[in-house]
Amino acid sequence: MIRYFIVILFTTTASFAQMGVMNNPNEIEIAGLEYGYMPDLGGTEIRNIRANVNLAKPIGKSIIGLGLGYQNFDFTFNEATNVIDLDSYENMHAIRANLSFIRPLGNSWTFIASVGPTLMSNFGDGVSSEDFVFNILAGASKRWGDFDRNTMVMIGLLYGTQFGEPRFLPALSLRQKLNEHWSYSIGLPITSLNYQINDRHRLALLASPEGLFANNSDAVAVDGNRILTDTKLQFNGLNTRLAYTFRFAKFLAFSAEGGFIPAATLKVLDNENEDIYDLEPESGAYFRVGLKLLLNRKQRIETIKERNNED
Repeated sequence: MIRYFIVILFTTTASFAQMGVMNNPNEIEIAGLEYGYMPDLGGTEIRNIRANVNLAKPIGKSIIGLGLGYQNFDFTFNEATNVIDLDSYENMHAIRANLSFIRPLGNSWTFIASVGPTLMSNFGDGVSSEDFVFNILAGASKRWGDFDRNTMVMIGLLYGTQFGEPRFLPALSLRQKLNEHWSYSIGLPITSLNYQINDRHRLALLASPEGLFANNSDAVAVDGNRILTDTKLQFNGLNTRLAYTFRFAKFLAFSAEGGFIPAATLKVLDNENEDIYDLEPESGAYFRVGLKLLLNRKQRIETIKERNNED
């Protein structure tokens, strides 16, 4: 049954790791499991575990896709404050689901749309409407060239938490595959320079915004005299990194990356998104390792063409 599925080319996600399919023209990521660690972000220690699955099925000339993802953020706040008790912000979850639609429009244009909810919360008092954030992407892409050397431009609009509080952002991207080794992408949501050493090894320099805007459903005391619920923990920054991928089996790869977030934001907001307490994290380094289930993009395109010819 695997030949009936391909990974969708664009998804809206809470973490841009799932958007990595946009910066590598050679591979498609079906699933991934990663662990990340940031030892010191201005006095805060952060551990992150995330898993994702992205599948799609051709229906006629269109593609319907389903993306699922989970992230756990474990914060260790090493500073004391009398403003607010930070204990209930230490463990945050993000659960993502999105439905995508891709359809060719002619003249190498493709329409892309993706929508779905993300629950971002500590789930301290169950699930409420305050836990939900909707992720939206709508746009079109145009492609020139063949598989071995091509250019693609994407123009669209996205809505998400890449910069913390949910907002609309332009989705603009220019991607070029120069030859069998070099490719790059410039724009939002991701900028990258990729070097495919050989079939097994790949290096990439990447920069992309990454954000969390999680609800705390517990009641918390602020300044010792106010009790608030549905406060928010905002964490975001520009994630710059060097990534290495080693494909040790036909469909499996090990990934490792080291990065630096030069100007992060980490603060607590009230239920009207006004600042309560700013941890002033400044900057910090991190590393991340993971396993990925990958398919070769060219082989999957040929498989789909064969299936369409059979139909």
